[in-house]
Amino acid sequence: MSKDLSQIKKEFVTGKVKQQELEMKIFEDLYGSDPGKVKNACQDAAIIRGEVIEEQSGVSLNLIKNSQVDNGNLVGGNTIIPGIEMKVGAALIPMGIAGPMEITGEYAKGDIYIPLATNEAALIAGVQRGIKAINMAGGLKTMVHYDGMTRAPLIEAPDIYEGKKLCDEVQTNKELIKELNSCINDPFVRLEYIEPYQLGTKVFLRMVFKTGDAMGMNGVTKASADITKYLLAKLKNWELITVSSNMCTDKKAAHVNILKNRGKGVETEIFIPEEVLKQVFKKGVTSRKVEKVVFHKCYLGSCLSGTISGFNVNAANSIAAFFAATGQDLAQVISSSSCFVQADAKEDGLHFMVSLPCLEVATIGGGTMFGTAREALKLIGCDGFGSSVDDNNNVLRLAEIAAATVTALEFNTACSQAAAYEMAESHVRLARGEKA
Repeated sequence: MSKDLSQIKKEFVTGKVKQQELEMKIFEDLYGSDPGKVKNACQDAAIIRGEVIEEQSGVSLNLIKNSQVDNGNLVGGNTIIPGIEMKVGAALIPMGIAGPMEITGEYAKGDIYIPLATNEAALIAGVQRGIKAINMAGGLKTMVHYDGMTRAPLIEAPDIYEGKKLCDEVQTNKELIKELNSCINDPFVRLEYIEPYQLGTKVFLRMVFKTGDAMGMNGVTKASADITKYLLAKLKNWELITVSSNMCTDKKAAHVNILKNRGKGVETEIFIPEEVLKQVFKKGVTSRKVEKVVFHKCYLGSCLSGTISGFNVNAANSIAAFFAATGQDLAQVISSSSCFVQADAKEDGLHFMVSLPCLEVATIGGGTMFGTAREALKLIGCDGFGSSVDDNNNVLRLAEIAAATVTALEFNTACSQAAAYEMAESHVRLARGEKA
């Protein structure tokens, strides 16, 4: 460590340099605010924090310190945004690539490789076997039927009549929506409509926005705050309770997202001939057996257990792995994995369908911009972003690929469970190296 960096570390330990100031202190004092040294300043800051924690805790953080992700940005020509606060390093997750899978969608077309980051053995093997059957059957169809991101401020009316008046106006006055859009300064965020919900004097305004290729949470939060400020300036004796009321609903499994959609609503379907089931899955797997597993497991079992949105086999598995690989917001796994699976046995095979009503994904912003995630997005042809709020084919392609990935694993795991004890046997073999 250089003399200058050692001095900055001393100042950090004594509190002269605050946690959130460390990157900028190094950037200015050690590198003279050179724009080409942003990465260096961020890494130096991470190492200093790691060393201080090691010295104070007595625990080595060598692997964490030596795993660095370059996600710092210079904004306004002189301010570092470090990516995350108090960074010391990075957590590494093994990544595999399944495929290619033959997809016929509105936006995703052709043979596409699937990057997946996970610590779970058997997951990628399961996706791969699902892909094998899908390709043998002629591929998978995908469709995006909804595109919109939500935020729901909660405001309080002076009485119930004023509350109803506002609810009526935001639903019927198209000119008001145009007026409210003038409050939004982000060219990649546009208010589409507002769904109001009234409980007494409390009015929940579920605002629906288009957000281009971004997932859009930061953009719609700012936009909904600006819109709410504008409304409250016009309304007498109204009060703001919160800019996010949980009626959005963000990062929680919720029926409103299933019924109304959030992010991207995506549908997939495949038809697997009986002969393909026999060749790929063996062990007496038939379309009728798979249909029985899906109905009794995903619907009877889920209903009996009180599952809110888990009418699927294991959708969160593939969503989490795909999100980690492509730099998505991992907290959105809980809502994005809301999933409905259907399996209908036909005379000559299996009609298998997956519905994802609230898939929240992006090709720009957050973790999508850096390191391995950027390479993964390039691999699947989703590394760009459009020039306007309506130019968002990249994220729609990403949504279709994510849904196709879910379908491959859901289909494989349903077939595996239709083969008696195969799922348990495969996990023992692949995770432990043991014979079942």
